[in-house]
Amino acid sequence: RRLSPTLQEMEVTVMDTRMCNNSRFWHGDIGPTMICFQGQRRGSAPAKVRIWGSKALVHSLVSPPPQGDSGGPLVCGKRPAVAGVVSFSGKNATDPFKPPVATSTVKHKKWIQKTLQ
Repeated sequence: RRLSPTLQEMEVTVMDTRMCNNSRFWHGDIGPTMICFQGQRRGSAPAKVRIWGSKALVHSLVSPPPQGDSGGPLVCGKRPAVAGVVSFSGKNATDPFKPPVATSTVKHKKWIQKTLQ
C-alpha cells in the first residue's frame, strides 16, 4: 500500500469511556481527557465525528486510522470544530480490542487559549 498524496477523511463513532476502559479494551488506562473511537461499521448510520490525516492509507470505513495519523484532528459538529487530537492506538491497527484514542481539546480549551496568547 502507498501513502495517499491527498488528505483522507474517515467517519468514526465515539465509544463510551467505561466500555473503552473495561478489561477487554484498555484496562482502565483511558482518563477523563481521552476519547476512544472506532471506524464506522458498514450499513450503520453516519457518525457526526470525523478524523483527517495526511498520512492516511486509503482504507475502508471499517478500518481504524492508520499508524502515522497521530496529531490529526478529531472533528465533530454541523459547523466542524476540533474536539480532539489523535493520540495512539494498539500496536496492531486492526485489533478491535485496542481502539484508537484521542486527547480531548475541549477539556484543555483554557490551557490552549492561554498558550496561544
